[in-house]
Amino acid sequence: MTDWGAHHIDICQWAIDQLGEGQGPTSITPVMEDVSFPMDYEHGMPTMDDRFNTPTKFKIQLQFPNHFEMIVRENATDLKIDNGILLEGENGTLFVSRGGIKGDLADELKSNPLADDAITKLCKGKQPGNHMGNFVECVRDRGIPISDVFSHHRAMTSCHLANIAIRLGRPLTWDSKAETIVGDEEAKGFQSREQRKGYEIKV
Repeated sequence: MTDWGAHHIDICQWAIDQLGEGQGPTSITPVMEDVSFPMDYEHGMPTMDDRFNTPTKFKIQLQFPNHFEMIVRENATDLKIDNGILLEGENGTLFVSRGGIKGDLADELKSNPLADDAITKLCKGKQPGNHMGNFVECVRDRGIPISDVFSHHRAMTSCHLANIAIRLGRPLTWDSKAETIVGDEEAKGFQSREQRKGYEIKV
């Protein structure tokens, strides 16, 4: 979820305008009948330390402001779609993967294309290309990369919260402005860990 998942969750949150400061999910609910670990967990920790402990099956529902719901799961073969994201709305559907974009909304672009400057505006005045080239360009001009650390902090927060929820096996409530789990001290304890002496983070 914090590897491939991050590549997709950031696109989802970008599509629903939930990558800005103070934005993010309001609740994270694991669907436990669709979660499977290769070992038992107690208090969110694996009971064995000599084997793979990432869930082999998972399904989590994340609720966002404005009635947006995101469902994250390990595959969607029942929907006959590959690794990617499916956006469903009142005006149609859109499937986005590393290989391209499909769906009735994508098909509409043939007859109703985007404005010539739409992509440049979306990409903060830069031409889209590879991430490394964009990063080097921003080192030179002191600009913000198209794929920036601030928005990805928000996307990765959703990934980590989803992992905490399935490890503990219960829903979480998230205050995205304060960036804290609400009403669950055990879950909140997963947000940080004791720093080694000499390596503390000073705030």
